[in-house]
Amino acid sequence: MKAAEPVAPYSLATAALRAWRALTYAVLLCVSLPAAHAAPPSGTEVRVALSGGIDQLDPARTANGPDTAIMSQIYDTLLELDPGKGKLLPNVATSYTLKEPTLWEFKLRSDVKFQDGKPLTAEDVKFSIDRILNPATNSPHASQIASISEVIVVDPTTVDIRTKTPDPLLPRRMQPIGGSGRVFIVPKHYFESHSQQEVNDKPLGSGPYRLTEWRKGSSLTLERNPTYWSTAPDVSVRRFTFVPENSTRVNALLQGEVDIIQRAPIADVDRIEKSQNAKVISSMDGLVHTLLDSRKPLFNDIKVRKAFVESIDMNNIVTHLLGKYGRVLGPPIAPTVVQYDKSIKPYPTDRKDAKAELDGKTIELKTYTSDGRYVNDRDIYQAINAQLNATGFRITPQVMEWGRLIGMMQSCSGGPFYIIGWDFGEGDASKMNSFLNSSSPLSVTNDPEFDKLAAQATGQMDDAKRAEDWKAAQKLVHDRYYVAAVWQAASIYGFSKRLQWAARFGDNFDLATVKVSAK
Repeated sequence: MKAAEPVAPYSLATAALRAWRALTYAVLLCVSLPAAHAAPPSGTEVRVALSGGIDQLDPARTANGPDTAIMSQIYDTLLELDPGKGKLLPNVATSYTLKEPTLWEFKLRSDVKFQDGKPLTAEDVKFSIDRILNPATNSPHASQIASISEVIVVDPTTVDIRTKTPDPLLPRRMQPIGGSGRVFIVPKHYFESHSQQEVNDKPLGSGPYRLTEWRKGSSLTLERNPTYWSTAPDVSVRRFTFVPENSTRVNALLQGEVDIIQRAPIADVDRIEKSQNAKVISSMDGLVHTLLDSRKPLFNDIKVRKAFVESIDMNNIVTHLLGKYGRVLGPPIAPTVVQYDKSIKPYPTDRKDAKAELDGKTIELKTYTSDGRYVNDRDIYQAINAQLNATGFRITPQVMEWGRLIGMMQSCSGGPFYIIGWDFGEGDASKMNSFLNSSSPLSVTNDPEFDKLAAQATGQMDDAKRAEDWKAAQKLVHDRYYVAAVWQAASIYGFSKRLQWAARFGDNFDLATVKVSAK
């Protein structure tokens, strides 16, 4: 986005208007229609082993990574993201224009149909957004689009979105990359005429695939949508199985039982690379992992949080368990984020001070841990627990199936600490709202000062000033020990050599782009 002209600090309205003119000009230049429909290729079947189970397939109610991998094949978004330059491109929307400082206009294609043959219209866009914002939905995406005050249907192919204050990043929520905060377009007629359980179990979208079978806890099958409005994907059928155990996933790939595995374990990378039928595809732009739920007693006490932080030697853990596939961070965001504050360093380890902060007390903690959801998560948990036990914390861990654990996190019962990974594929610090803004169901803290900084940054049209606000928010989070430890692990996949794919967006598993090699 082009930065606004320098303005006097007293005039947000003037700043917004100047940025509006520059942004509108840039938007109208860069938006173009996608290519015409392409004939479907012959296709093939591909079998995928995911590291975590599917929790639910209602786009408004989940931001779980495995769920999103499936939903992004079934549902469409207004825009998509250019993997090379990070620019927004047309998808269901043919254009987006900032008509006023607080009014965005989206023009829609007229040839998009849901899988039941009904057309996708502005009414469906309004319904999808309103449903996310409805407090009764308890959507993990709501905090990311909280600036929206009204969605207005102008005509069947035009929708206006009014915001409470200028929100220059709103269109970024209208594409699928970045996990929480995304807006997938659901059919109003179907959701209003079916129960919550029905729309979850039998999703109906306009995307490249449709769901044909879901054996909960076991497998899921997608088939190519024969009426898809855009270019048909190579693969005609995708069969997903849920295999959290690392060695089982790897063996299934090497034996040809599956074609793709998510979260290929680092210890098995060489074995996969040396095999005759498989290869490794990786990207360092993987998930950013955080650890602590600072709302939970006793972690609502900064002294306890500080002791917790000083007990952990994350550098040692990442060096030994992730090696070249991991890095320790200071801010709780990815280095690819434009507002990343590199002056904030990772927490130092000081176990002597940690013991002093606890003043000789022993803190008993019962925790839930995942096993296979993230890269080397079981081993990382064990290392963290051992380090905590050395300073006065006593950890009793219990392994929890990922679908249940993510549900507990959203209901604020997953604490007091747990590993959770965040996708920063959209490249913006506003993703912090997903896990730090008090309005988010997945928030790990409740700090009015952070909320104020975030709101200020969200409405700031000047890029430089916006970066200053987000850097101040990063420092606040760091200085108050809200997330305890931050590290980024590479996204590592195992692929059959008959398939071609690039990890274009780190941890985003955009399966519709998988190509089948010529025999």
